[in-house]
Amino acid sequence: MNSSDKAPRSDQALPTWKALFEDFRRLEADQLANKEQGLNDFNLLGSVLSANDEVRLHTRFLFALLNPKGKHYRGSQFLDLFLKNIGRERWLDLNSDSLEIRKEYFPAGQGDQIDLYISDGKRTIVIENKLNALDQPGQVKRYLRATGADSSVSPEDTLFIYLTKGQSRPSPIALAYPGNKKMDISPDPEPLCIFKQGAELFLGTSKEKHWALYQNLTYRGGGSIHGWLDACEKFVVDVVSAENILWAIRDYRNVVKRATKEYSSNVKSLKEHFEQNQHAGGTYHQKAIQMAEDLRKAHIEWLDEAMTEKLNDIFKSQLEGGTLLRIGLENSDLLEPFLSSARTRKSADLIYKKTANFFTDGRTTNRGSYFLVNNGDYKGQVVLMLYYGRQNLHVGCIFLPEGEIRLDDVLSEKRVALLTNSLKSIFGQARTQTQPLEKSGIMNLANFENSPQRELLRNLAKVFAPIDLEAGIYQ
Repeated sequence: MNSSDKAPRSDQALPTWKALFEDFRRLEADQLANKEQGLNDFNLLGSVLSANDEVRLHTRFLFALLNPKGKHYRGSQFLDLFLKNIGRERWLDLNSDSLEIRKEYFPAGQGDQIDLYISDGKRTIVIENKLNALDQPGQVKRYLRATGADSSVSPEDTLFIYLTKGQSRPSPIALAYPGNKKMDISPDPEPLCIFKQGAELFLGTSKEKHWALYQNLTYRGGGSIHGWLDACEKFVVDVVSAENILWAIRDYRNVVKRATKEYSSNVKSLKEHFEQNQHAGGTYHQKAIQMAEDLRKAHIEWLDEAMTEKLNDIFKSQLEGGTLLRIGLENSDLLEPFLSSARTRKSADLIYKKTANFFTDGRTTNRGSYFLVNNGDYKGQVVLMLYYGRQNLHVGCIFLPEGEIRLDDVLSEKRVALLTNSLKSIFGQARTQTQPLEKSGIMNLANFENSPQRELLRNLAKVFAPIDLEAGIYQ
């Protein structure tokens, strides 16, 4: 290549840099003007507690508003609006002397703690708040049994509400008592399932044995929590003496939006600018230090979003249908059989969590998100994963070191054949696609919906954890 080949590329690059500097100059001017106008992103609840604090913030705020005996002194009005918003108007007798609502409630006195429990003495609502936490083994079955739903002759008198960011049903692990090979405990012979009967969904062990009504409730988008908060706001907006209640409802709504990634800053952030403008990707020389810190924060969020909610979105059908099971800290022992005998880390130390993010101070490495194949020909023999080591981002699958799968047969599948043998010191048999995390890897995570990682994981799910669409998600 001669010098005449190089010059045009350099000349062509200059206008791009000039346009980028001008773009950031305008962004900075807009930010300054907005702040001078008084726009801000202050949130009191979020400054005191984490927006993702499931128990101390969300469960307790919901309780405070729903509680007829709460210090809002609006009686059962907010509870009534809640019932209307979920399509259960007059489902409870709000005038009953037995009406009560409890938070973090132990029905049997110990053991099984229900996030929110509402009863009028005849009918009962059990709300399981799952903002971020993984399902616990047998959780749904234990809670319903603790309230006596397993022996009730009227399953229509108990309503189980699964409150999440968007997941439409509990995972199979929450619907059955766990088995334990070491203690010689067999798997639950009668796990709960979700059945559809007419316009209702029921939880039960069979179509003939229903325990309770089932309903999904979401924090995200146009779901019921937003709708209910809107109704509560309208109820008090013109009441002068209730201005503090109105403020609290609006403040909490912003907390919910922050927790579900729906919040849009009043003053556009650098991260939002990157996401809204594809051409943005460099630095403004006078703000280099500030930009470096903001970019690091964006990297933390992009990696966290990919490792959590975006993976859940990819595998939503498989997770709901039971062909995949997410491995977290609570069930990290499921990863043990797939680890190399030479590894020095415990399985729990390989599970991703936000405080162990690669881009945080201290740079924690060797973490991943894992999904065990939980049904079909490959049940218990394959794990799908998104993982980062000391330098690279890995996406692919792990096989049992001495499983029943003939690797030669599986590796001939076109979606798996191009993956390379990797991470030998940690996993017994890992086949992954690899990219430098701080270069092409993080840029793909920033645009995860169109990334090769997402496409590969979707294809691997089709190979190892297919869903029978005709059968639907209900068993």
